[in-house]
Amino acid sequence: MAALKGERFDIDLSSDRDENERVSAPLASDFVRDIQERTAESLVKPPSPPRIKVSSLTSPSARGTGFPAHKKRTTVSASKQQTRPSRPELGDDQGRENPNRTQVIAQDEKRRIHLENQKRLQSMTEDEILQERRELLSGMSASLIDRLTKRANLDDARGDTGIEPPSPISDVSPTLSIGDRNSIPGAPTFDPDAAPLVPPPDLTSVKSAVIPPKPAPSLHFPRPATPPALDPSSPNFLAELHTKYFASLPADPSKLAWMTAPETDTESPYSPSLPELPPSALRFNFRGVLLPPRTAQAVASNLGLHHHGDAPEAAGYTLPELARLARSAFPAQRSIAFQTLGRVLYRLGRGEWGSEGSDIAAGLWRIVEEGRVLDSLTEASKENAPGGVSVRAHAVEALWNWQKGGGKKLQAQ
Repeated sequence: MAALKGERFDIDLSSDRDENERVSAPLASDFVRDIQERTAESLVKPPSPPRIKVSSLTSPSARGTGFPAHKKRTTVSASKQQTRPSRPELGDDQGRENPNRTQVIAQDEKRRIHLENQKRLQSMTEDEILQERRELLSGMSASLIDRLTKRANLDDARGDTGIEPPSPISDVSPTLSIGDRNSIPGAPTFDPDAAPLVPPPDLTSVKSAVIPPKPAPSLHFPRPATPPALDPSSPNFLAELHTKYFASLPADPSKLAWMTAPETDTESPYSPSLPELPPSALRFNFRGVLLPPRTAQAVASNLGLHHHGDAPEAAGYTLPELARLARSAFPAQRSIAFQTLGRVLYRLGRGEWGSEGSDIAAGLWRIVEEGRVLDSLTEASKENAPGGVSVRAHAVEALWNWQKGGGKKLQAQ
């Protein structure tokens, strides 16, 4: 590769350097300077907070707070005047005015005003007086005119206008003698020499008169009529019972039909006169004992075996009724039903009402199966079953009695 032949040349940069120095010098002097420390006196004070303008009447202690100064009261309150000890009385020369002098000044002022009014009225014509009167009446209310009119009438009656002092009245009242009284026209005459009047024969003294006592005031609260006592043997007992205790409720005789005795024995489904009874009509007491029809009708009603069933006059519960009560929403009814069913199942398993092939035992086992009595007892005996501890305890007891009686679900097919 051939080398190129070079030529040497010089560049003068003196003018550029001078120009740069001239340009950069003032910049350095404006932005870069030496650090100087300032004294505290030369520092600018911060702005002070605004102050509330206080009047010259404000006390020095209240200045700068914004609250007005306390103003001393010159008057004395009524309570302090009562509790303050009385000051010694001052003389007339020490500032207390004489009340007689005040009255004299007031009387002179009234008299002067009265004279001016009289002089002015005398200088006015009748038309001017009527015109002034209309202007005064138009500027006053009717009530004020009425009061002024009444006052003027009173002044005319007593003859006192308030300007002249009233004439003195003598303290000695005039007395009239008997002759003067008789001379007055229309006055009753009185003869001192006449005989005393005779009182009428029916006149009695106040002391001897008998004043009848005033009747005691009656209370304004009405008292309801007392209903008669109820007689259970009355044929209208139910109507009287409703009238006495449930008068505000509508009467429904069908709701009280269970309290009435049947007219004939044949109307009751558990009558002793019936030739035969189905197993579903047999009744048991709370111990699980079978109640015959004649015994069921003889049981007293206070033993708790009568209820609103198919035969309200007969005591005891049937197996369908006990099965229905076992599914009640009331824990007390379920507990009694479980306890009674357990005792019935125990006696039924032990054969108290016949052997396995008898009609009564087979019919009762069939009712137990159809009413699902054992399913209800098993469901209620579970630990988390609803109804409470007492329902669960009676269900467990009923299952135990059923197991003790044999534990079979169906003894007859």
